[in-house]
Amino acid sequence: MTIHWSLFVPGVVLLLYPADRLLSSLVELRSFDCFQNLENSPRYRPWWWVPVLWLDPLRAFLGTVLLQHAVGVGDATWAVTPKPEYALLVGIIGLGVVCQTITRRGDTGVLLAPIGFVAGIVMALTPLPVALLGIVTATLGLFAVRQFHAFFAFGLVAVCLLGVVLGTEMMWIGPAVGVLSLPIVAGLVTGSTLEVPTRNGSGRPQLPRLKT
Repeated sequence: MTIHWSLFVPGVVLLLYPADRLLSSLVELRSFDCFQNLENSPRYRPWWWVPVLWLDPLRAFLGTVLLQHAVGVGDATWAVTPKPEYALLVGIIGLGVVCQTITRRGDTGVLLAPIGFVAGIVMALTPLPVALLGIVTATLGLFAVRQFHAFFAFGLVAVCLLGVVLGTEMMWIGPAVGVLSLPIVAGLVTGSTLEVPTRNGSGRPQLPRLKT
């Protein structure tokens, strides 16, 4: 197995570092319907006030690209792709998505919805038309259903169909669909809801809630 460690190590760090560790104490998790309560707050801050929401797509995209080149599969077709290196790439990407859903703040039974992180990975794995149309479809599905899991559900269907129609290599459609499905599976397995970080409407640090 040939690995370029100078690219591999930073790629792994970018993908596996948990988003929860990047959130400040002034951030809390909210479901889609709770955004109305935030907008009514006198200390209201828009959803885009949380810097990590902008950092996640960038580090996911860069981490995936670094890993692709580190294991030598960036421009390869399936016939010439080294299978152990490809499996390592897919495994780390999948583990990275799981790491982003884990959080210790707020109520139990809640997972982070890694919307930006997954979008960044899809952008790195699939051609631009597939990625853009897939993300747009996912976003429309999110606002239609008003649940964060809808982003991933609509996105995986759109990326799969668009990838097939536009002739994208299945070796990239598969992982892209896989990372879109992981948050849904994680929520179903753990019985948790998917929520996103927003600026705390009170302007006060959020403290962990103890079990009673």
